[in-house]
Amino acid sequence: MADEVKKPAGTVAKTPRKRGSKSASVKANLINTTESDISRIVRESYQYFGRKPPKDDQECADRLNDYFKQCNDEGQLPTIEDMALALGTTRASLWEWENNRKCGPARADMIKTAKQIVAGIDAKLAAEGKIPQVVYIFRAKNFYGMKDQQDVIVTPNTDPLGDRRSGAELTQKYIDSVKGIDMKAEEAEGAEEGIS
Repeated sequence: MADEVKKPAGTVAKTPRKRGSKSASVKANLINTTESDISRIVRESYQYFGRKPPKDDQECADRLNDYFKQCNDEGQLPTIEDMALALGTTRASLWEWENNRKCGPARADMIKTAKQIVAGIDAKLAAEGKIPQVVYIFRAKNFYGMKDQQDVIVTPNTDPLGDRRSGAELTQKYIDSVKGIDMKAEEAEGAEEGIS
């Protein structure tokens, strides 16, 4: 008891703050979502778990066609993330394929076309008010190469001195300006001599 510190009267004991925030939780930010919605979404993504990457470009094309057909048949929204899973790869590898790394140009073109299909679907969903425009903008910047950009066109001034003069004319202009300084200096010296 002797070691106990007494607080002044009228103070309130502080409750320890919890770390983290519910606002960062996906579950805390779900809108009009039921448990069956969550189960369906998990099932749609998890079905591709454990797939191996395609062995060749034909298998890649077949998987992309199957993925988009399944999305259409089951009413599943296609996403870049699920497309990568359907191909048995990651978004990072998908980006490498799209940029013609670790694959040939045929696969790069397939990935670009598939991403363009998903981008078109996202754009239509945003235009029809089915997803918030900010969600579309975020996805477009992260997946489809959209960026905020201003183009500033700079044209060089063709005559930075304001008029066209030859080298001889510029030399004479410089000499005349120096003579003016010399004459002013001589006048100032003469005035000083008259003072003394």
